[in-house]
Amino acid sequence: MFKSLNSPLTHHPVGNQTLELVRTARKSSIALKIKANKVVVLVPKHYSNKRLQTVLLSHQSWLMHTLSKLEHKLKIQPKAQVFNGKHGESFYFFGRSVKVLLQANDSNEGGDKNGFMPQAHNNVHIEGENCFVIGNAQSKQHVCASIEKFMIQTAQTYLPSKLENYAQRIGVTYQSVSVKGYKSRWGSCCSDSRLQFNWRLWQAPDWVIDYVIVHELCHRIHPNHSQNFWALVMQHYPRTNEAKLMIKQQGERWIQFLQR
Repeated sequence: MFKSLNSPLTHHPVGNQTLELVRTARKSSIALKIKANKVVVLVPKHYSNKRLQTVLLSHQSWLMHTLSKLEHKLKIQPKAQVFNGKHGESFYFFGRSVKVLLQANDSNEGGDKNGFMPQAHNNVHIEGENCFVIGNAQSKQHVCASIEKFMIQTAQTYLPSKLENYAQRIGVTYQSVSVKGYKSRWGSCCSDSRLQFNWRLWQAPDWVIDYVIVHELCHRIHPNHSQNFWALVMQHYPRTNEAKLMIKQQGERWIQFLQR
């Protein structure tokens, strides 16, 4: 049974299952997607409950067929690991796996046994294959918040020179750039020329990050995904197809990192 039309629909029955409905401004039609090791239905944010109900019912056969394919994919692909901020756990940073080493505040007053001196403005430091996190090792919230802050700072440091370089090559300008924690996209180019990037992207290799930068800058010329847009992206970033493939293969794991 559907909820009252006065309340947003949150779930929809497909076969013998009930799938979560995820509203998004990025879709103009319904779609199924694997998210956090389960299948959800992406639906256009602007759809009224009445229109959504009609569309879902009219596409029931397609929904069941697509759900079957995605369930098979879930069975054969490794499940995304949930990062809990524990000592010894790993996450990706610029395409390589780094291990979290938790250290209490009072153990580093003069530097640790490896010679690491924590910076006053940040309690996270990556050295080789290790990620040192200084502070309350018993608090998952502290560890995860510290790593998120570090990733945001990394993105903010990385972007300016890259954007300037690629914008000059492409021949475009932009108003501003910000780093956010998107849950379903890597970047965006607003109509007023503001650029926004997802800090979770900095789990990817630098050449994948650069592809996303070029992708968003090319939207300054083509605010769509037309053939002309993709031709422009390819012109300025020949590794586009390779980067898109890696995002397709690894993106779900990256996007779930530190999601709350």
